[in-house]
Amino acid sequence: MKKYFSFIKRQVFHFLISISCYLNIPSFCAYLIKKSLFKPKIYKKKENKKIFIVLYREIGIRDIEIIHKSANYNLEFLFLRRSITKVILFCFSNRKKFFFNYLNHPVNKDDYFDQNSINKKNHEEFWKAVILNLKKYFNNKTINLITFNFDYLAEAALYIGCKENNIPVKLWHKEGIQTDLDLDHRMRTSFLKLRHMFQYFNDISVYNERTKKKFIRLDKNSAKKISVNGCPRIEDFISKKKYYKQPRTILFLAFDVRRGITKIKSNSHLNFNLSFNTVVKMLNNLANNKKLKIIIKYKHNSGDKIDNKISKKIKIFKTGSAEKFINNADIIIGHNSSATIEALVSGKCVMVPFIEKNLKLRKYLLNFDNDIVYTSETQMRKKILNLINKKVMFPLNNKKYDKTIQYYLGNPKNITERYLKFLNN
Repeated sequence: MKKYFSFIKRQVFHFLISISCYLNIPSFCAYLIKKSLFKPKIYKKKENKKIFIVLYREIGIRDIEIIHKSANYNLEFLFLRRSITKVILFCFSNRKKFFFNYLNHPVNKDDYFDQNSINKKNHEEFWKAVILNLKKYFNNKTINLITFNFDYLAEAALYIGCKENNIPVKLWHKEGIQTDLDLDHRMRTSFLKLRHMFQYFNDISVYNERTKKKFIRLDKNSAKKISVNGCPRIEDFISKKKYYKQPRTILFLAFDVRRGITKIKSNSHLNFNLSFNTVVKMLNNLANNKKLKIIIKYKHNSGDKIDNKISKKIKIFKTGSAEKFINNADIIIGHNSSATIEALVSGKCVMVPFIEKNLKLRKYLLNFDNDIVYTSETQMRKKILNLINKKVMFPLNNKKYDKTIQYYLGNPKNITERYLKFLNN
């Protein structure tokens, strides 16, 4: 019932935002946005003369929580739901509009790129006026806007509105884990169409040197704006406490079988299906071992629906962060995902299945050390059975994986200080 009322409330709110757009009343829209800004409990301790309005995205929010806590809660954050910007883009798009289709605001990149000149101008002017009115509610405070990715196209007009009203926009870039070939392809194609977005950002934070170099390739003028600050979520996985334990819990981070493979026509037949299905088969067999507890964690948007192929002895989770599962597991099977890199940070026994007949697919894996890449079911099973029959000291002291970790997540030292500098620029 609570979810039902929350849904109704959200749809009524979207309807009012739409009305403000259709009747061109930016002051009313600014009022609605001000009323919609929220703070989770962790942020309610202090107020500050400097406010950061954050475009809400769950993964990025965890980064901010860590920095906020490390800074003794001396920063003030308010959160803005990204659905608002999507509703407004929808209202100023070229689409034919019906009375109720604002409810799902089904915008995509075409609504941005195909926006005609009149709608584009009206969209930007509307946001300029909205931000001007919104500033009046914080007339004795300094406002900054934080976003987590440069390809959130529904927000482009919002950035322009901020720039026009002297509100700095900070890009706290939360993406750092992509295969080299996939990233290079995106740099040559979709990212080129988006490089104009960098002009709207006053400061840019990235996790690693690799991303900084890629961004400079896209926009040389941004070089001085970019700082390499590492991934705050590393803090969630670093354990200073050492302990002996016989491994008993296996976590399989179920993966998208196409992730990491460059999305071009000649690759349309390529996937990691064999690796995925082999792991499921192996885990079903191992589930009969009473010593073991086996868990499968899906990403919330995973397209691989294999519930009917999985033993009832295996627990499946489809919601929630992977963090608690990683920290509670002993053996972690993962693939081309940030969670797999985070499992390395946690010092657990990590296994990356590459059980493919087409060996050329190896180039589409992340830069894992060969020691953790398993090329057969027999090899993986043997390793698991060896581990569960002895005591292991956790977290594992595998310095050789530091290169992989820092390549994607950056240097974990002095992260708080670096982010405070980024926020206070």
